[in-house]
Amino acid sequence: MIVGNSIHDLLAGLCDAVPGAGACVVDAVGSLEGAFGEPAGLAALAMGDLLPLEALQRCGAVVPLPRGGALAAAVPLTRASLLPWLQTTLQTVAQKAQLECDMESMNHSSLQLLEQVSQLGETLPRLSACQTIADVADGVLEACVVAASVERAVYLHLDARTGACEPLVYVANAGNGRAVRRVWPGELALDAEQGIVAAALASSDRSVVRQIAPGTARAGTPEALARREVLGVQVGYDADGRRVCLGALLLFDKMRTSYDLDDHLGSEEGQVAASFASMLGAVLGARQTAELGKEMRMAQTIQSQILPARPAVVPGFELAGSCRNSGAVGGDYFDYVPMADGRTLAVVADVSGHNLASGMVMVGARATLRTLAGAHTCGARVFEALAQGMFDDLTRTERFITAAGIVLRPHDLAVDVVNAGHAEVLHYVARERAVRTVGGAGPILGFVTGARYEAQPVVLEPGDCLLLYTDGVTEATNEGGEMFGEDRLVEILGQTAKFGSRAVVDAVLAAVRQFEGPQGRGDDVTVVAVRAMPRSGVGS
Repeated sequence: MIVGNSIHDLLAGLCDAVPGAGACVVDAVGSLEGAFGEPAGLAALAMGDLLPLEALQRCGAVVPLPRGGALAAAVPLTRASLLPWLQTTLQTVAQKAQLECDMESMNHSSLQLLEQVSQLGETLPRLSACQTIADVADGVLEACVVAASVERAVYLHLDARTGACEPLVYVANAGNGRAVRRVWPGELALDAEQGIVAAALASSDRSVVRQIAPGTARAGTPEALARREVLGVQVGYDADGRRVCLGALLLFDKMRTSYDLDDHLGSEEGQVAASFASMLGAVLGARQTAELGKEMRMAQTIQSQILPARPAVVPGFELAGSCRNSGAVGGDYFDYVPMADGRTLAVVADVSGHNLASGMVMVGARATLRTLAGAHTCGARVFEALAQGMFDDLTRTERFITAAGIVLRPHDLAVDVVNAGHAEVLHYVARERAVRTVGGAGPILGFVTGARYEAQPVVLEPGDCLLLYTDGVTEATNEGGEMFGEDRLVEILGQTAKFGSRAVVDAVLAAVRQFEGPQGRGDDVTVVAVRAMPRSGVGS
């Protein structure tokens, strides 16, 4: 019915008021919905229950209706002067029909809004008690299908590592304000790069609707579950100025209700879906952030524990080192590693990046290095074995490692320097009070297979100092964008080497921190100093 009974009553009253007048209501396709009075003209046109609109326009006044169709009325030719009045009256009746339509729409919107608010208000407090993300999704979806009056809904969880979607929760509307969990049809494939799934994942906070004509949906896709339509919206959250996509929420087929006879998914259902998707994304995002925070704290603890708590003791040398991460977990590393022949390898390494992944790669590299060093008597062979052993892991994780090491034998000032694509080792020559560089860098670890390295012999004298450092030192920038550079590092080494290795390390870290200023840390910073003990006391 395109108009209510009150409109029919008005038309009937109009015909009663004007003898010989007739009126009718036709829908958008011309089907007769109601006829009133008995004018000869309208009675003739009514034959066959169809009244063409052009025919109605010839016999009297016609006014279109808000939902399609029209009101028409006619008077006998002897009362043709009443036609303007008749047109005005029909327009008034049509305006009443428009008002009823608007009120009905507002009533529907209000009821749907109340349902949505009710479901949102009841759902959110329950989510805090959920143990798993599946429980959270289940609570949100059960409320969503009721609030949106849809037949079914599914939450597809996105695996960030593989890019694949997994149907985590699938629910159906059981009526009477209830929803029940269902088993997802196992034969359905979920392609995150095609169809409604891809559109939903890319939709951010906007919903997308796909019309499904009978027999057109490709078998094995989510679209195949829909009888008429499927609506999708992204589930995600915002963190540090970027959007994190967790998955997609799909709604299938609108249900008619006592206050809404429309059976199409539209903007109102899209708003409901977006609201519940936002709730789901916020809760899951908070949990994910909390879990990540736990992982970061655990990784930070592990990393701090594997760094040397104190310098190695190598008779004839004084060693000191320190590592300052730019974040909670970094990719820098230093260690004093025992070798098979009793010598000690003082090493500094830098994994590309300075995040959790880099920190985990560093932990793996440290374990591998210690194992290999215990089986070799040559620093160059240790680096070769490390490069070969970690090549696959570094390639797979798209990481690489630069490293430099100094091999020390107790009471022997002849040392070996090995370099794998790292910054050149600095050598403070006490006798000359000058700083030189030790060359001979080999390939980066994990960059090529079958890498070969050569140990560079360096003969120290009492008071000499070798400095290992990562590029976070020289590439540190100040507020003006100027880099710290090697010249400043050389100057600090020259000024502080005579005071001992710890003085060198502390001076470098302090200078970098002061140079960067209050804007924060740019990269991880690691420094290791190895000083040949002077013959008498401190100084040279």
